[in-house]
Amino acid sequence: MLRLARGPLTKILQARLLSADSASLKTKKVGIIGLGNIGNALIKNLERTGYTVTSILDIDKERYGEFEDRAFSKPDNAKSLAEEVDIVFTGLPMPHHVKAVFEGETGLLEGLSEGKIWIDHSTTDYEQTEEMCVQVEERGGRMLEAPVTGGLEALKKGQMTVFIAGNEGVAEEVRPMMDDIYSNVIYTGRIGTALIPKVLSNMLTCVHNLAMGEAFMIAKKSGVDMKTMFDCIRASAGNSFVLETGGPMLMQGTYDPSFTIALQCKDNRLGYQMATKHKVPIEILGHAMQAYNKALYKYGDEAPCYIPPKMLEEACRTDLRCEEFKDWEYSIQNVDGSSVIRHHGIDIKRSDKKELSDFEV
Repeated sequence: MLRLARGPLTKILQARLLSADSASLKTKKVGIIGLGNIGNALIKNLERTGYTVTSILDIDKERYGEFEDRAFSKPDNAKSLAEEVDIVFTGLPMPHHVKAVFEGETGLLEGLSEGKIWIDHSTTDYEQTEEMCVQVEERGGRMLEAPVTGGLEALKKGQMTVFIAGNEGVAEEVRPMMDDIYSNVIYTGRIGTALIPKVLSNMLTCVHNLAMGEAFMIAKKSGVDMKTMFDCIRASAGNSFVLETGGPMLMQGTYDPSFTIALQCKDNRLGYQMATKHKVPIEILGHAMQAYNKALYKYGDEAPCYIPPKMLEEACRTDLRCEEFKDWEYSIQNVDGSSVIRHHGIDIKRSDKKELSDFEV
C-alpha cells in the first residue's frame, strides 16, 4: 500500500487507495485453520465484510456443522489447504498445536509456496514463531503474527484489537483487510514483537481480576451494594477494562466462559519464560500466576478464565452475585486508540443521546 504525505487531500486519497486495496484483497482466496472461537468468528467477519473464504480445516469435524450451507472446501491437511488459497489464517490454542499444523509432509509449511501469506492469530511462543517465519520465507512464502485481544463478544462483532508483526510491506498489504474485520490494528515491528504485548496484557488481566475480587468482597462484607460499588469504581481512578467486563461476569457467576483458565495459564507460562530469558523479577505477576495455577488445579482446564475470585468467595462463604447484571452484555468502541466498554442490559449513567449515537453498535 502506498504511503502518502500529509496534505489537504490526504484523507480522501488514502480512503480511495484503501478502498482499491480492499477490493483487490476481496478477490483472494482465504483459508482458515482452526474453527474454535477465533476461527469461527473470523469466518463470519470476513464474509460479513465481503472477503472470500473458500477452505476450512479443523481436527474436530463436528465444527464443520455450522458451515454446512457454505460451499467450503474441507481438505485433509494443512498443506492441501495452503495450496488451495492465497491467504491462510490460523487460530490454534497452544504452541504445540501450531507446531503440529506447521510441520511434516502434510504440514502448512509444505503448502506455503511463493507469494502465499500466512497470518497466525494464535497466542503462542514468540521464539517458535520467529523460527517458523524463517522457514516460510525460505520457501518464498510470507508470514505475519497477529494475536487478537478484547474478548469473544467483541470478536464476534469485529470490535477487537489485533497486533501485527512481521515484514512491514506484507503488513501494509493486508492492512485494508485487517482494518475491515477489526476495530483497532497496531503494527508492532519485526516478527515476534506482537506476541509479547499480547501475553503481557493477558498476564495483567490476572492481577486486575484478583485485586478486583478482593475489592468487591471487602465492599460486600462492608454492606455496600454491588451495583453501587461497580458504578463508583467505574467513575474513579480504580477503573479498568477487566473491572468493566470481568466485574459483571463475576456478579453473574459466569466468570467469562468464552476463554478457559487453561489458556490463560498457558499465556502466563509464556510470560514467565519471557521474564526468565530477560532476567526480570516478577513478584506481582508471579503471584498472580500462582493464584491462577491454584484455580486451574481446583476447577479444571475448562473452567472460565475469570474464576480465581471464586476461591475467595468460597473461603469467605459469600458470593458476589448481583441481580442487576443478569441480562448484562457489552460491546467495545475504539476511542482514540483505547478500548472503551459500552454496557448493555443494565441501568447505567449514559452520555447524552447525540454523543451516545457515535458509539452505539
